[in-house]
Amino acid sequence: MKFFFSLFLLFSILSASSVDTKIKQSNKQLKSKKVQYKKMDRQLADVAKKIFAAKKEQKKLNAKLTMLKENIKNSEAEFQRLQKLDKNYATSLDKYTTEISAKQEKFLKLVSDNFSLALALEEVKQPTPDSIMMKEVYELYEKKNNEAIVKLKKEIAYLQSKKSQIKSKQSKIQKQISSYVSERNEYETKKKKQDKIVKNLARDKAIYKKRFNKIKASRRALERKLAKLKIVKKNEQAERAAAQRATRVSSQPKKVVSTPTSTPYKGGKTISPLRGARLIKKFGTYIDPIYKFKIFNKSVTLKAPHAGSKVRSVLSGKVVFAENSGGMLGKVVIVDHANGMHTIYAKLSRLAPGIHVGKRLSKGTIIGKVEKSLMFEVTQNNKHINPMKFIRL
Repeated sequence: MKFFFSLFLLFSILSASSVDTKIKQSNKQLKSKKVQYKKMDRQLADVAKKIFAAKKEQKKLNAKLTMLKENIKNSEAEFQRLQKLDKNYATSLDKYTTEISAKQEKFLKLVSDNFSLALALEEVKQPTPDSIMMKEVYELYEKKNNEAIVKLKKEIAYLQSKKSQIKSKQSKIQKQISSYVSERNEYETKKKKQDKIVKNLARDKAIYKKRFNKIKASRRALERKLAKLKIVKKNEQAERAAAQRATRVSSQPKKVVSTPTSTPYKGGKTISPLRGARLIKKFGTYIDPIYKFKIFNKSVTLKAPHAGSKVRSVLSGKVVFAENSGGMLGKVVIVDHANGMHTIYAKLSRLAPGIHVGKRLSKGTIIGKVEKSLMFEVTQNNKHINPMKFIRL
């Protein structure tokens, strides 16, 4: 029996050395991952800034293009309005020109038909009373006709001036439209380039995000591994201490082996991790059926009321370990609480979605399910507490 415990102690020491080496390696790997994580985080932040600036520039270009398109539309509408007005002026000019020609022809015909004799007598200095009267009528009619023609010519001059102004405005508008179109084409080219920049930055962001998530997942895996190794180290230290004590008392069967890692709990009780559970394995010492010495049981085992029963966090806290440990323990979750307290949930058949290292939990949060039973353990400041003094069934 003494040989057996000595051999066990030797294996424990060798295993501890291996665990320490693994912890050092994991710490080194974790440090490297943290450096990569920070670097990738900076790169993502830099890309995010560039995307923000690029989108801001894109917005400016879109606003400028919208303004230019509106200017082109308004200028073209004004050009069409002036063109219509010019057409109206041209119609009026044709009308007035035709009217002048008609008045002149009418006046010439009137002179030819009615005043030619009187004018001829006046020319040869042989006027008659009738010729004198006809001449006066002719002069009056000529005056009125000339006044009408002068008025029409003024209208024509006014319309021609207006047409000239319209042509000048149309010329300016055409130049404006040409300038707007040229500027619009320039900004459309800039916009295409900016759209390409935004697209490329979005692609870079997706690539960096993928790498970032990969590093993040790797970092979490290392953190879980490190947490597990530290727990393994603590357990092995406790087992070595128990083995050393067992070696000292192995010659005295049935003598109680005390455990310095347990402590009485004096606080208030909290909820059960498993509703409707039944205690099937108690906390504390029991006699090993083979070697006939007392062994300290650090946990309790609770019978589930049915397959797939939900397991709850008994207090609020943060998950420090969540992994499939394999073997009889199944999936294990360790939660860190206030006042140096930890709760351990083992034999889980599955973990609830979102349960991972670093996840903050409220009291009563579902952490997983069990098929038959739950192994539940409580520690405070690395000393074990009787879970049944801590929870209400």
